[in-house]
Amino acid sequence: MKNNARDLIYLDTRRYMSLDNLRVFYWAIIIIPIIMVTWGIAAIHTVGVNLRSLFPLISIGLWSLFYWLFVLIIQSPKVKKTFELRFLVNGISGFLISFLFWILYASLSLLDNNQIIGFDFSLWILFLYLLFSAFYIGLVVLGVHKGIFKKIKENSQTPKALAISAFFFAILPSAGVMGMYTSKMLRAHASDAVQDILGTVALVLVIFAPILAHINFVQYYYCKKYEILCDEYGDTTSPNLERKTKEKKTKNKPHDANGSATVITKKKLPLIFKILIGIVAVPIAFFVVVFLVFFIKGFINGIS
Repeated sequence: MKNNARDLIYLDTRRYMSLDNLRVFYWAIIIIPIIMVTWGIAAIHTVGVNLRSLFPLISIGLWSLFYWLFVLIIQSPKVKKTFELRFLVNGISGFLISFLFWILYASLSLLDNNQIIGFDFSLWILFLYLLFSAFYIGLVVLGVHKGIFKKIKENSQTPKALAISAFFFAILPSAGVMGMYTSKMLRAHASDAVQDILGTVALVLVIFAPILAHINFVQYYYCKKYEILCDEYGDTTSPNLERKTKEKKTKNKPHDANGSATVITKKKLPLIFKILIGIVAVPIAFFVVVFLVFFIKGFINGIS
């Protein structure tokens, strides 16, 4: 059984969330918190202070708080960056991503009176998410007992499997463009009911997709149970979770003929250019903020 567990753990030990990726991820999806805050503010102006208007603000605030607490705990020097920690970080990251899109869906369902995407349905989605998570983890544990992960690892290294993987990675950038054009075609030709159904299905798939990361919880459990504390190469740590310290670079200063160091002065941007940049940047930033606020407010007025 220990060998079967080791096959699962060593399935792919190199791919895990680094500390830098955890930090960058929040700013990469910052548009979602901005949208939810804008929804909440606009809803307060339209329907007043109640559950519908406060839910987006409170939920995204709590999610952001828990996310950054998680990041701060991981980067803390008191937390040992052990080998098995990478699996726990991957699993928690997948759960947080799913929960982010669930609160986005729940907020939309509260602000939309459409019966197709009511708030009750979002609670059913949460229940099904927990159910499928338990089912998926059960399948992984069953696979460990059957010893199938050794065959999976061997087959994943074949030239055919590598070629298929490379093909999907090659077409991945075009997925975003295809999604944009599909959305435009649906808005132009499909009815509102069809758009609501397809949008709901797409968002539900995004919520359920990170369930695949729950395999990391099983890997973490077996690491602790059988004391498998290093990877297949003998590394007992997770280097990518270490906080990188900036090394001070010492540059050799040029010397003159007498041996004394010469001082090199950097060219500073003229004051007039700084003023011009400020004059241009502030209106642009204000325009973007106002545009987002009124765009989302108009959207909410349309669906409320």
